[in-house]
Amino acid sequence: MDSRLFGDAWARLWCATLNESDAYRSAAAAWEGSVVLVMRADPAAGVDTDRAVFLDLWHGACRAARVAHEADLSDARYVIEAGPATWLDVLSGGTSPITALLGGRLRLARGSLMTLLPYAHAAKELVDTAVEVHARFAAGEHA
Repeated sequence: MDSRLFGDAWARLWCATLNESDAYRSAAAAWEGSVVLVMRADPAAGVDTDRAVFLDLWHGACRAARVAHEADLSDARYVIEAGPATWLDVLSGGTSPITALLGGRLRLARGSLMTLLPYAHAAKELVDTAVEVHARFAAGEHA
């Protein structure tokens, strides 16, 4: 497992990529609030401790992104958790985030699925940009 995944540089590149995406800006125009994505520890997959990234999202813009702090887990509007295998499947484009949430592979630890569903297209664009960032990191094309 790439130790940079869900790291600070990865999160910052994701934020920059979101801010460059016209598709995300349009799809998320009404979405506001913060999201924390948590990758649960799985030593067998090379992830010894939980990893989490925080995104401050506001009407189609990413205002900040970083490794999540403990307070972010209780303050974020949405906290979404999964193990490394599920995140890799989502980030490779193999599974949509809504399908993974509905199927229980991604767990909504904070927030309501009913308030998230109207933003399914925004969530798809959010993940599409994460897929792009993941591919750039894997290819060594990151800052």
